[in-house]
Amino acid sequence: MKRRLTLLSLVLLTLMLAVRVIAHDYWLEADSFFLPEGKSETFVRLHLGEALKSEEERPLQKDRTAHLKLLSSAGTKDLLSPAPDNQMPIARLIFEKSGNYLLAMERKASTIKLDSVKFEEYLAEEGLDAIILERKRLGEAEREGRERYTRYLKTLLQVGTTTDETFKEITGHTLEITPVSNPYQLKVGDKFSVRVSFANRPLSGAQVFAHNRHQGSVRTQATTTSRDGVATFTLERSGVWLVRLVHMRRCAGAHCDGNDWESFWAALTFGSR
Repeated sequence: MKRRLTLLSLVLLTLMLAVRVIAHDYWLEADSFFLPEGKSETFVRLHLGEALKSEEERPLQKDRTAHLKLLSSAGTKDLLSPAPDNQMPIARLIFEKSGNYLLAMERKASTIKLDSVKFEEYLAEEGLDAIILERKRLGEAEREGRERYTRYLKTLLQVGTTTDETFKEITGHTLEITPVSNPYQLKVGDKFSVRVSFANRPLSGAQVFAHNRHQGSVRTQATTTSRDGVATFTLERSGVWLVRLVHMRRCAGAHCDGNDWESFWAALTFGSR
């Protein structure tokens, strides 16, 4: 009996580890993206999962968070300093004025090592073909992937019926996704474009994904940014939208600390109806 339980435990542990390898997206998601005018509130949650399929909700880790701020037409408010460590959900937002509100989070850099097979699979999944070719050119195709990565997360909310220019505010993220037009002025069936920038410059040739969850069903679109860093999708359905990408480059400098590559992850969420 004990042996059976031990084997079962090993199987469950293996499955959990497999899920963690697969579930590598982080994103912010509000309990409601649309709030009534007047005093209203919503919670914003930090999710870990894959393509809007959450495997785990994560708490606010202050020691691993560079900033958490709320941008609106009234200005920018720091939410990190007053927040208790490990609070979950990561933010409770209270609104008294209508308009758009942009919550932005930057997580501090972390590192990971993956064996060569898993690393190549991950690169292919994220559309990082240039890195695959570079590893081959350098004779590193069978070498483990040693990576330093940073995440930049944003979510845009609509309060009342008034819209404003908050959607295009630049947060200072190294890798940033910025809507070209306000998604809350669009309707289902419209085209939706974002501009991707890296170090304040348009990022061309990057693969960008747009996931939509509607009544539990998830659909995904993928495209590549233009020379101006623009990626365009169709708002096919209502529901929750997650636009995301990964950008990677060779790591150089003392901050690399033995890591060969550094990646930058950006995610933008909003609602559609």
